[in-house]
Amino acid sequence: MIGFVAWVLRRVVAEAERLHYDPAVVRAELAALEEDLTAGRIGEEEFSRREDALLDRLEEMSRRTAERDGTA
Repeated sequence: MIGFVAWVLRRVVAEAERLHYDPAVVRAELAALEEDLTAGRIGEEEFSRREDALLDRLEEMSRRTAERDGTA
């Protein structure tokens, strides 16, 4: 039973990481963020903070891809 639970947890973590580092998901989040700024739902400071975090994720994705492909 413990082995099954560990397997399920590994799968959940892997899927969460896949979504977190999926470029399409990050681009959609960036578009939504820009829409929030344009609509006045968030201010420039909040936009900048959240945009930086999303761009950091994109950088991390590029780094991971380069390491995996042996081009880093």
